[in-house]
Amino acid sequence: ARVRRILGRACGPRPPKTPLHAQITGVIDKRHYRVEKVLYESRPGCVVSAHLYVPKNLQGRAPAVLGTCGHSAAGKLEPLYQGFCQRLVRAGFVVLIIDPFNQGERDQYHPLSDRSLVDNCCHAHNMMGKQLELVGEWFGMWRAWDGIRGLDYLLSRPEVDPARVGLTGNSGGGTVTTWLWAMEPRFTMAAPSCFVTTFLANLENEIPADCEQYPPGVLGAGLEMADFIIARAPQPVMLLGQQYCFFDRRGLREAFTDVRRFYEVLRAPAQNTRLFVGPNPH
Repeated sequence: ARVRRILGRACGPRPPKTPLHAQITGVIDKRHYRVEKVLYESRPGCVVSAHLYVPKNLQGRAPAVLGTCGHSAAGKLEPLYQGFCQRLVRAGFVVLIIDPFNQGERDQYHPLSDRSLVDNCCHAHNMMGKQLELVGEWFGMWRAWDGIRGLDYLLSRPEVDPARVGLTGNSGGGTVTTWLWAMEPRFTMAAPSCFVTTFLANLENEIPADCEQYPPGVLGAGLEMADFIIARAPQPVMLLGQQYCFFDRRGLREAFTDVRRFYEVLRAPAQNTRLFVGPNPH
């Protein structure tokens, strides 16, 4: 509860939920599933582009997953992100993957602006973060709010079972997954990838980060990344990482140890906490 209060202060007041004005602009028909091209408004006039993967021949409502993209200019069209959506939909999940700001189909800056400041998504995220700080807002909340409204869209679909809604993403998507997991109780399971470690490990490794990766006030409050996972205990969660990821495995294993200890105190089933470390770099 304390973690949720601190994160609530970091995020600032949530905007009101306004009409999504969701529309399907096209459909890609595949052998085992279809991909619907979706647009919705997370805030008035703030259009989010997304792909909805729907299995064919569903028998009743299916489990669903919200996919959050990492820092790839292609957004949801990044081959690795298409790949995990394809594997999930072939396994029977409905999957919604959304473009982050300044990635995929979402360009937040005028083409004739000074591109040196926003010529990749990391630069653009930090520029937006600086601009939002001037008006007392945190860019991470804008990212999370896109995901919360994406969840609203998922739950509006007749194919989706609201009791089985997961959340996953890699790198910057692991960031958004971690914050969303702590702040949105309608998610019933999560698997953040290549982000969760310790803030101390990142400082020791001199890891640069986007402004959405450090909620204001969390270090001063004495929180660690593991706390944002513990905030939803004993709901099922899997922490994912890689052997040679710059979000290092040392901090990941320390975070998992903390998470596992809390789940054991709550007498959660052992399968509700899992750790996977692959053999690859970030």
